[in-house]
Amino acid sequence: MAKQTVNIGTTANDGTGDQLRTAFDKLNDNFDEVYTAGPVSSNLKITSSTLTSIETNGNITITPTGSGHLTVNDDTVIISTSKTPSTAVGASGDTAGMIAWDSGFIYICTANYDGSTSIWKRVAIAAW
Repeated sequence: MAKQTVNIGTTANDGTGDQLRTAFDKLNDNFDEVYTAGPVSSNLKITSSTLTSIETNGNITITPTGSGHLTVNDDTVIISTSKTPSTAVGASGDTAGMIAWDSGFIYICTANYDGSTSIWKRVAIAAW
């Protein structure tokens, strides 16, 4: 649906604008569209170019539909906090696809944590 603009007339109380019921119907339709589109009533906050989870320790998941993919149109992806997995077996909460780094290695989690299987793989970082 396209945005519906309330006709307020040319001057105050000139009788050329929308009737009260028509105006509020347009406003309701506009708000319904905003709330349906999100992130209203979600745990997300958008400030400038930053997307933040309002929920403490909340994840942000981007899920394209169908055969869609997440595409980063830049030459840089930044993981700003280093992490060294505790062991190759990992820890509760580790899931396939996680990526981590520290001063010596880049780590990739290849399976979900089960308490016994080695799920973290690593490659050494070398100077050049």
